Amino acid sequence: MKILLIAISAVTAFFLGKEAVNVFKSPVLFQSLESKTVTGEAVYNKIKWFSDSDKDIWMMSQSHNGPQFPEEKWDRLAIIVDKKYKTAQFLQLKPGPLQWTEDLVSQQVPYRVSCFMCHANGPRAIRPTGSSLFAEAKILLWNFKIKSYGRLKEHPSHLKLDADLNMPFRHRTEIDNDTLQVKVCVYCHKESGFAARGTLTRQNAVTIQFLVESGIMPPFGIPISVGEKKEIQRFIRGF
Repeated sequence: MKILLIAISAVTAFFLGKEAVNVFKSPVLFQSLESKTVTGEAVYNKIKWFSDSDKDIWMMSQSHNGPQFPEEKWDRLAIIVDKKYKTAQFLQLKPGPLQWTEDLVSQQVPYRVSCFMCHANGPRAIRPTGSSLFAEAKILLWNFKIKSYGRLKEHPSHLKLDADLNMPFRHRTEIDNDTLQVKVCVYCHKESGFAARGTLTRQNAVTIQFLVESGIMPPFGIPISVGEKKEIQRFIRGF
């Protein structure tokens, strides 16, 4: 019933036109279903979407100290999706407002973690917990938007910049980029073809484990065998 109500809210908003678009571009604050602090506490995200004819920008502030922590101290990130060239560029920024300006591209600061560990295909599905019906309806539309991008490659700048970073966008060693080949996964997690969502590698292991163990993946009720689950666990362990 909850999913139906969210879907109805989302479709209704879609048909309201420009006013609804403006509403759906307003920021959403939510507790992450997946992310936890190193001590197991909740992580809070605030996301805002910007769009023009050739690119979308997803900006996020993140707090590891609860929702009441001063926002001027939250981590701030941006993902730039080039809709023409089908690339995604990830920026770690100084704390600040969720307001996009082009000069932010030249104001990057070092990554706190490797973005590719969780983002093998640009922006990923947003998974809140305990959010309001309206917030979930908005996030549902955002997730449709994210799915519509299809396969996104990492922006060419990442390969060049990673060589000089202590914490790279993506780890480049052979073992880090060993690819997941489990049959039920590669229906979608491949580089090209229908529903391609990008190859998964060993550096995505934490995300893979959470999504499989929580039943989020495989999606749409696609069955996964006991043997395939064991294959995934062997891949995550590395042997």
